[in-house]
Amino acid sequence: MISSQDVKRLAASLGFDACGITRAEPLSEDEAKLKDWLREGKHGEMKYLENFGDRAKRFWESFPEAKSVIVMGVNYYSEARDRGSGIRGRVAKYAWGKDYHKVIGKRLEEFKIRLSEKAGREIRAETCVDTKPLLERSLAQKAGLGFIGKQSQLLSPKFGPWLFLAELVTDLELEADIPFIGSCGTCRICIDECPTEAIRLEGGIDARKCIAYLTIEHKSEIPDALRSLIGEWVFGCDICLEVCPFTSKAKETQWSEFKPESGVGEKLDLLKLLQIQTNGVYEKEFQGTAILRARRKQLLRNARVVLENLDEEKNKDRGRAFERVD
Repeated sequence: MISSQDVKRLAASLGFDACGITRAEPLSEDEAKLKDWLREGKHGEMKYLENFGDRAKRFWESFPEAKSVIVMGVNYYSEARDRGSGIRGRVAKYAWGKDYHKVIGKRLEEFKIRLSEKAGREIRAETCVDTKPLLERSLAQKAGLGFIGKQSQLLSPKFGPWLFLAELVTDLELEADIPFIGSCGTCRICIDECPTEAIRLEGGIDARKCIAYLTIEHKSEIPDALRSLIGEWVFGCDICLEVCPFTSKAKETQWSEFKPESGVGEKLDLLKLLQIQTNGVYEKEFQGTAILRARRKQLLRNARVVLENLDEEKNKDRGRAFERVD
């Protein structure tokens, strides 16, 4: 019989940085919180979340023999080392390298095959890398990998907030880990530092104000009141992760696919971006990266907003220079 320790050793041998196990059971309290969040309209234009509960119900009904959920973490942190020039906009760290869905998904399939070999039978297992109706961060906390911070990200005691999550729901009966108990306490740095005030004091995000949401998920024009607050972010945002005290735990990733030299890197040339005339050219330019999460029109919209902000900042600098002269 395969043990939980066997599972963790196998995960480590395949490069996964963290691994925990929890029971395949309903997460009623977390599901209720999601329903409340949706009811309040905090999800903005992310309509695909509105039927999350129904999809989750169908998923579990289709897999009645599920007994365990193996939750794995992949550290994607990489130090900034950009030395480029030109007028450029910032990219969230998770999108610097290759698309994590594909990279981790491939490794997860290998894990599934190797697990069947160790079990001595064809196990039934469903893989997930942010693609199935699973509350991944809640499962990760139950599996002992960390706790969910006020900015809604999983905070790992070993890697800080820089973990991709992946799951294998399986019919293997495995010993579950002890859920991680922790909280941000009185810390509110992420709340205070968020330019758009998207992080609520009681925890969680109002996506309609979140820069990551506005630059990736939001399809229409960015509201005037928020445009200047986007700053230099052309795709995503890392502010709440960068200012989090748990970032002191960050370590350079061992996955070469997620380093900046494997993908678009830390910044995008805004003028070059605005020269992309067709969707075909756009898809070819960003093939294999998470940038394609945003459509061409969205990224061009973002580029124009960042250019406006950079120009405004330049004018402010000129104004301050004149003040010093006076």
